Amino acid sequence: MLTYLIHSAKPYSSLVTLRNSAVFICFVLMSILSIEGAEGWSHYGGSLKGDRYVAPSSITPESVKKLSLAWTYRTGDATDGSEFDGDSSNFKATPVLIHDKLIFSTGFNRVIALDPATGRELWVFDPNVDFSESYSEMFTSRGIAVWVDSRSASIQCRVRVFAGTLDARLIAIDANTGELCPDFGQAGQIDLSSGIRRYRKWDYSLTSPPTVVEDLVIVGSAIGDNGAADLEPGLIRAFNARNGTLAWVWDPIPRFDSHPGSSSWSSVLGNDTGGANVWSVISADTERDLVFLPTTSPSPDFYGGIRLGDNAFANSVVALRASTGTFVWGYQTIHHDLWDYDLASQPLLFKHLSADGQERPAVAQASKTGFVFVLDRETGEPLHPVEERVVPRSNVPGEQTSKTQPFPKLRLHSTDARPLPMWNFNTEHREGCERLLEGIRYEGIFTPPSLEGTLLYPGNPGGTNWGSMAYDTEHRIGYLIVNRLPTVVKLIPRRDFPQADRKGTLNGARAQHTEQYGTPYGMARFDLFHDELPCLRGPWTTLVAVDLDQGEVKWESTIGSITWRDVGEEAAQWGYYTFGGPMVTQGGVVFIGTPNDKKLFAFDGREGAEIWTSSLPAGAHATPMGYRYGDYDYVVVTAGGDRVDGSGRGDFVIAYRLAVNGES
Repeated sequence: MLTYLIHSAKPYSSLVTLRNSAVFICFVLMSILSIEGAEGWSHYGGSLKGDRYVAPSSITPESVKKLSLAWTYRTGDATDGSEFDGDSSNFKATPVLIHDKLIFSTGFNRVIALDPATGRELWVFDPNVDFSESYSEMFTSRGIAVWVDSRSASIQCRVRVFAGTLDARLIAIDANTGELCPDFGQAGQIDLSSGIRRYRKWDYSLTSPPTVVEDLVIVGSAIGDNGAADLEPGLIRAFNARNGTLAWVWDPIPRFDSHPGSSSWSSVLGNDTGGANVWSVISADTERDLVFLPTTSPSPDFYGGIRLGDNAFANSVVALRASTGTFVWGYQTIHHDLWDYDLASQPLLFKHLSADGQERPAVAQASKTGFVFVLDRETGEPLHPVEERVVPRSNVPGEQTSKTQPFPKLRLHSTDARPLPMWNFNTEHREGCERLLEGIRYEGIFTPPSLEGTLLYPGNPGGTNWGSMAYDTEHRIGYLIVNRLPTVVKLIPRRDFPQADRKGTLNGARAQHTEQYGTPYGMARFDLFHDELPCLRGPWTTLVAVDLDQGEVKWESTIGSITWRDVGEEAAQWGYYTFGGPMVTQGGVVFIGTPNDKKLFAFDGREGAEIWTSSLPAGAHATPMGYRYGDYDYVVVTAGGDRVDGSGRGDFVIAYRLAVNGES
């Protein structure tokens, strides 16, 4: 390989370019040595497959007890919200490892590079987002993407970091120096608001990392999707990774009859419905030139009378040709979404093994409903049985619900919890919860929003959210978090909405009120809690291991706990809400951080037993990552989002390590 690279670095005709070629060769040699010394996590999801799998790794159920703290870094990016109208910061980023640098973003959209062995700061890039503005996803940034330009003969910007911002910019940064790449877009930046109809600065952002395939950087968007029916369209766009020119655009919502989803809408021409965007992470199969999009609900979330039909390709797994943006196939997981059941998880690419030993390329999509769909990667055909079941109908004037919804074989959340399992924490709590549910409609999952109020169970936080799935390639086991968090939603006629909004409560609970302009109804919603405690019995959150080949659950363990009050011995074993996801090592150890009890846990991936834990200085809202660097295997997690001893909110990057030979 070394000889080929040296010979393929062809000299130019001048002495100057000969010297530049020599510099380039040296850079390539250093890069090779760097890659050999650093192995692991080069994409947000571990790889473009979104498998969150660390290999090589010597961390096993037997050796994990020797894992020890390696270093801690503090970003300084934290606020309790006092200077930002109460918006406090959080830290949801998962770093990536590239060419001897551990790189990540913060909630303030700064991008930071560290030495992966010591945590020493190498550089910091600040995009100078204007935080005097308010954004719908304030202080949210889950990570960055990196790309190596194999055609470049220059050291400058040969390795690029791509980061999105809350004010809708796509930025290219030199991974070596932390400076902008001047040949990308306008002096290193692209204004993503350009070409977006009805752009509202506070509503349109990038909160998840782009995905880079070959020489294209592909981005979705985060849209505040409850404000109105005609919000920004959820365009997916690809830009040339070298110069930032637009390569292709695809809209999940049909605006013309030739769109592949047009037959599922009552009206296509003049369709102003917004959303159906991709705010989560896009996966890619470079061998097949495919990208896989997890699309969200069309706007607004809870009333669909102005967007009648099944609304493809919202709430869908969509496969596009990566190089051209051409539609290949789409599979809709929710018809005519009225519950904000976005596909928040990154699609997982893996090889499905049938009962007769046949392998097929597959994609698994976890969802907020707690359902997991397993599809053929090339055709979108379900590889497990999916049943279209009749679901409750709407009684709201103007609304027409879908008659059926798809129920896959692998379901990890109750589809009908009647009679509701009320938690008898104490008499006052039980009575308070019963008041919150007075007059509320509930007929199982997919009970539509109503004028009297409806219980959504699971609620719109999930199920499985943006933490996504991990997959142990060697042992063929998938892992995911399942939250059981109910939400109450009520539609409010337009004439009554201003007064309800001023009151700010629903059934006595503080509730979020949103206008849903362009429809006859505003909406109000709250999570089903009384006195800061859940109303329904647990388990509230579990880590679940699944056999994706057979569509079966292998084991389930609760994760997290309530720490701010004594809830009794039984409830202490019910877990507590966790939205970051799991990662798994080659040795079969599953790591996951928790936000409320502020811990990093390790589980035996084969049996589900908790085998190691470490207290964190702040809550972990992000997915951990891992890599091998030199003679050590590392596990890194970011921690931030809970108050820490009066010192503000957390801003920690914490690394643990284990020697490759198994010593601490």
